[in-house]
Amino acid sequence: MDDMIKQAKLKALSLLTYMDRTELQLRKKLKDNNFSDEVIEQAIAYVKSFGYINDAGYAERYVMNKQSAKSRQELYVALSQKGISKENIEHALETCYESENELSTIYCLLEKKHYIAEEATEADKRRMYNYLLRKGFHREDVSKALNV
Repeated sequence: MDDMIKQAKLKALSLLTYMDRTELQLRKKLKDNNFSDEVIEQAIAYVKSFGYINDAGYAERYVMNKQSAKSRQELYVALSQKGISKENIEHALETCYESENELSTIYCLLEKKHYIAEEATEADKRRMYNYLLRKGFHREDVSKALNV
């Protein structure tokens, strides 16, 4: 049993070396490697004791890195799927997400999609408008960006 715990700890450290992970993601990876729940708990406690897993910090870093390409709503959903608690997500969005950046994010997406307002047909505008709404942007911001 001690050997399995040692292997799980080493595997957890190895997984965290390659990329930052949430606790849920690390649990899944260890489970995929056929470690028992008891062994996984001990490995998680071990890496947590060194501060290698910090879901609140992960959420803040994720928001900072992705806010230029994603809406507030998209960030919320993505972090939820990664197993981050509602409180940690809301805190990260409050402290790190710059609302005034949302309009510039829309402009970046429009540029990425090669959208030119002057050349767009009504169908193109409607398609882009709906796309941006599905991405979670506010109607006012989308209308402003598309000159609708």
